[in-house]
Amino acid sequence: MSEDWDELEKQDKNDDEVDMSVYQISSYPADITLKGYLDKWDKKQLIIPEFQRNYVWEQAKASKLIESFLLGLPVPGVFLYKDKATNKLAVIDGQQRIMSAIRYFKNEFDEKIFRLKGVLPKWANKTYNDLDESDRYQLDDMVLRATVVQQLDPDDDSSIYHIFERLNTGGINLNPMEIRRCVYYGELMDVMAELNDYPNWRALLGKPKPDKRLRDVELVLRVISLESNWNNYEKPMKSFLNGFLAKFNKMNSDDKAVEIERITENFKDSCDFIVNSLPDKPFNLRGRTNYAVLDSIMVSVMESDIFPGDFAERYSILIKDEDYLSAVSVSTSDEKVVKLRMEKCYEILVS
Repeated sequence: MSEDWDELEKQDKNDDEVDMSVYQISSYPADITLKGYLDKWDKKQLIIPEFQRNYVWEQAKASKLIESFLLGLPVPGVFLYKDKATNKLAVIDGQQRIMSAIRYFKNEFDEKIFRLKGVLPKWANKTYNDLDESDRYQLDDMVLRATVVQQLDPDDDSSIYHIFERLNTGGINLNPMEIRRCVYYGELMDVMAELNDYPNWRALLGKPKPDKRLRDVELVLRVISLESNWNNYEKPMKSFLNGFLAKFNKMNSDDKAVEIERITENFKDSCDFIVNSLPDKPFNLRGRTNYAVLDSIMVSVMESDIFPGDFAERYSILIKDEDYLSAVSVSTSDEKVVKLRMEKCYEILVS
C-alpha cells in the first residue's frame, strides 16, 4: 500500500517548481508578548488551522519551553500569515510554541491541569496561578517574536500555500494535502473527508482504512477539481488543486451549498456505478493503483448522464489503447497528457 502513496508523492515532487516571483509579498517583525498571543487567541484573531498534525508536544516538552521563558532564554520565533480581508493571523510555523504558552496560561493540558514537570525545583508542579507574582509578570511580558507575512498582489492569498510549504519546519514535514487542509480549510474539506470514507470509494482504492496523511483525500480533490475544469487544466497539478480550493472558498454560502450537494451526489453515484460495472480494483495497472487511470475514468463517469450498456467491454478496450496507456504512464501531469487521457475516456467509454 505504501508504494502507491509513494508514487503519488513522487508525482507531486516532479511537478514544476512554482514561480514565487509572480507574488508581491511583504513581511515584517512583530514583538508579541506571550500574553498578547493569549489575547489574540481569545479574540479569535489568531488562527491555528485544523489539519492532520495538531498539537503534538508532551507535557514535559511544553514545560521545558515555559521554563525557557521564565529563565529569559531565547526561543526561536514563529511565522504568521496576515489575511488581508480580516486581518486575522494564521500560524504558518510555530504552533507548538504558541499553544504551549496559551495552554499554560489557561491551566490546561488535554484533560489535565498544566503543572510544570521536569523543570527547576522552584517551578516544579506549579500552574501559572501558582507562580510567584514576579514570575507571572516575566511570563506575561516575555516576547516571542513573529515574522508576519502578507500577500500584496495578486488579490487571492494564493501564496500562503507556497509560503507554508517553504517554512514548514516540523519534525515530520507536512505533505501537500496536509498543507492544503491548513491553508484552505472550510466546508469542502469536511465534505472531502466524508467522501473519502464512502464504502465504494474505499473499495475502488482497495484500501479499507483512510490514509492517516490524507493522500487519499488528495485523490478525492483531484477527481472533483478535474471534473470541474479539466479543459482548462494547467500544470503543475498541485497548483491546479490549490486554485480550485481557493476559488471554491471565495464562493458565497448559497452557491457553496449547491455545489457541495452536486459534488457529493455525483461522486457517490459514480463510485457506485464503477463498482457495479467493472472488475475489482479497476484503476490498477501493473499491480498498483494508477492515479491517472483513476482520475480520467472517475471524471468521465461523473460528467456523463447516460452510460452505454457495454461499459465493461469499452473499459477493456480503453486499458489496451496505446494512446491512453501512454497518457497514464508518462508525464501524467502535463497539460496535453491530461487532456489526451480525458478525451480518450470520453471517446471510448461514454461516447
